[in-house]
Amino acid sequence: MHDRLHELETDVRDLPVPPAATIRARGNSRRRRRRVTVATAAVAVAAATAGITLAWPQQQRQLPTAIAPADRPATPGLTCDLTLPSDPPQVRVRVLDGGASPTRMATTAAQLEARRFTVLDGTTGPRPATPATVVYGPAAIGTAAVLRAVVYGDATMRFDPTRPAGDKTIDLILGPAFTRLATTTEMNENLATAGEPTAPPECANR
Repeated sequence: MHDRLHELETDVRDLPVPPAATIRARGNSRRRRRRVTVATAAVAVAAATAGITLAWPQQQRQLPTAIAPADRPATPGLTCDLTLPSDPPQVRVRVLDGGASPTRMATTAAQLEARRFTVLDGTTGPRPATPATVVYGPAAIGTAAVLRAVVYGDATMRFDPTRPAGDKTIDLILGPAFTRLATTTEMNENLATAGEPTAPPECANR
């Protein structure tokens, strides 16, 4: 046994030991291979998720009823449409300047069009107290709820009962503090959090 241990000790001592630079080079090579593997996996994930799009809202249940406060009585004969749009082009948006920069205005309009919303020509509007204001009439309550989900951050929802019946156009007024639209994930989360739209107190059919 002693002789066998002596032989093993001799064999280990005689093993060729590569220079330290060679060992470091091998380690760097392995790290580079790991980085390439991680990068390749990231690209694969991006490619796999590139086609994920908006989970477009669907009307699934009867809409809840809102109770009108005393200072906002229902308007006789005012019929309100709470139906959610079945397709993005049904959301008709007029992007109005409420103090946002021209670049921000143009970028927002282009991004809405890229999401297949119908973007109409707009001019200027009152400066909003929040980054954005969504103004809508009785025929656009459902579509306004979807548009609100697209806006990132704070936004004021303003119902205008005087708009003509059948007018589904929504005004999106962008103020100086407006930064961007919500991402697809944020929009889906906003829709899930808000639930289905409710009728404003002015609606006679609430």
